[in-house]
Amino acid sequence: MKSRKWIYAICIIAIISIASFGAYKWFNEGELRLDTFIFLAVITAYLLNYMANGRTELEDQNEREVFLSKKALGLSYLILVICLGVTLIISEGTEVLSEFKNIPLVICFSLSIVIYPLVRAIVFLNQR
Repeated sequence: MKSRKWIYAICIIAIISIASFGAYKWFNEGELRLDTFIFLAVITAYLLNYMANGRTELEDQNEREVFLSKKALGLSYLILVICLGVTLIISEGTEVLSEFKNIPLVICFSLSIVIYPLVRAIVFLNQR
């Protein structure tokens, strides 16, 4: 149980540190660091996956976990599509497509990393 607490603590400290650094750069230097979104997405995905079943390797799953993962797959796709649409509308509005920047692409990529572990964690935590 101590190792679970250590993993949670390390992930939360990493998330706070990366988010703080990104916010510092944005507010003080006016620089929006896109790698902050990617690193936050990867660490959050790892944390949510660990919360779902305590393991991070797909080979360690039993039959129940495989069934619930398949069930969460359809729901995760729907949530991903909604998040991508909302992100594009909020960040770009309804301007001309040729004037889009790469920021929404990075945000959407980061969301696509996080959504599957998030839905999987929700499904597994509801089944416990």
